[in-house]
Amino acid sequence: MSCNLTHDKIKVYNPATGGALRDILITKEKDFLDKVELAKSNKDYWNSTKPKYRKLILQKFRKAIVERLDDFIHTICSETGKKPYEGMLEVYTSVEHMKHAEKLLPIIFRKHKRRVGTLLTKKAWTELQPMGIAGIISPWNYPLILTLTPIVEALTAGNIVILKPSEQTPLTTELLKNVWDESTGEINIFHTIYGGSDVGQMLVNSPDTDIICFTGSTKIGKMIAIDCAKHLKPVILELGGKDPMIVCSDADINRAINAAIWGGMSNAGQTCISVERIFVQDNIKDSFVEKITDKIKTISAGSSEDCNFGSISVKAGLEKIKNQIEDARLNAKIIQGIGEDCVGFIYPPTIVIDPQEESKLMREETFGPVVSISSFTNISDVIKKANSTGYGLSASVFSKNTKQAKFIASKIRAGSVAINDVMSHYGIADLPFGGVGLSGIGRVHGEEGVKAFCLQKSYMTNRINLGDEIWWYTKSKKYQRLIRKFLKFYFG
Repeated sequence: MSCNLTHDKIKVYNPATGGALRDILITKEKDFLDKVELAKSNKDYWNSTKPKYRKLILQKFRKAIVERLDDFIHTICSETGKKPYEGMLEVYTSVEHMKHAEKLLPIIFRKHKRRVGTLLTKKAWTELQPMGIAGIISPWNYPLILTLTPIVEALTAGNIVILKPSEQTPLTTELLKNVWDESTGEINIFHTIYGGSDVGQMLVNSPDTDIICFTGSTKIGKMIAIDCAKHLKPVILELGGKDPMIVCSDADINRAINAAIWGGMSNAGQTCISVERIFVQDNIKDSFVEKITDKIKTISAGSSEDCNFGSISVKAGLEKIKNQIEDARLNAKIIQGIGEDCVGFIYPPTIVIDPQEESKLMREETFGPVVSISSFTNISDVIKKANSTGYGLSASVFSKNTKQAKFIASKIRAGSVAINDVMSHYGIADLPFGGVGLSGIGRVHGEEGVKAFCLQKSYMTNRINLGDEIWWYTKSKKYQRLIRKFLKFYFG
């Protein structure tokens, strides 16, 4: 197991070894309400801080995270089962996004002039303002980056944050909160709560949270959307994916194979934008399968240092992977790499060739080190297949023909598409990230990520205060005829 919830504690375990780590106290309703009151009492203060001050606070926070790099890597890997290098890259991506948010602060909160059209006596502009209190619910697969990014965007926007991490991986959040308190001194600006779905529901349904940001499964995301709708509360949903990778006949096959192996297997496939379905043009499919088969047999999963990736983080996830493979086994060829025989939730790197299109493996998110390989004949055929699941988070296209690759990318229904690469776009802090359809609502990262936690307020004032306005009572017939003539002349 990776965690065990009792009446008052979360017992956290290392999923790679089964060893017990530490207990975290579950947040009771009274404690939650106390934190909400603290958030409310500090809301006006933090909401009104200058961007320059928030930038200084975030810089202190970022530098403190880097100083505690080894502590973060150790904690991340202990409660997820991933490899130290993967843990380090998670910290790397996190602080990259933090630094970008700091750069946005002096720019994004300036007044933005707006055109006034024919209302020449007016001045108009917009400004961004904080929403107030942001409730954030983060997942277990990347307990730092998928927690820290929305936190930083909400704080950058001037919001108080109340965070509930996944009960599977609360220790990274505990460390993050300690580092925030020690480095910034602003202990009442960022709050944490711990527990299962009942604690998350308190956060979502609280009348005092002004926006909810959830990263996790589509099933839970739908439930949160319904709850937020009851309160007309804005919601950002970063949900699951079933990402397609399209390999055209003119692609660099070796690069495509290396990308497919890493994109499908890194973090044991537990990435929302991991490669899950590979579509290879029929005239190169045999060569592609032969080469990727040789490659996959050199990739290993396990807890030892020389393995390429670690364990599945959650037992239920392991059972889901096994179920999908058994469902696909009847009609497909299955090739597996090396999986250590140990006590952890280890599943070997797996390729499934020619599964039926209606199989669970092709329709449902797998979230494990498994990729399917199917063929396609032409561009319209593969676009239809890529768009067939209802998910729309990310995708990739491999082709030496840039024009063709861009055309295919434009037709895939997804929030992001990488050309001749996989997943790297997530690391570009200025590039908005999010899905469509079953993959979610809203965007994080870039200006859009900060603006998602803001209210946009519109302002207007007069350049000249006249005694009358065009729409005020009462206008003579002559005046009305004059306006009519102007309308037909100017707009006709």
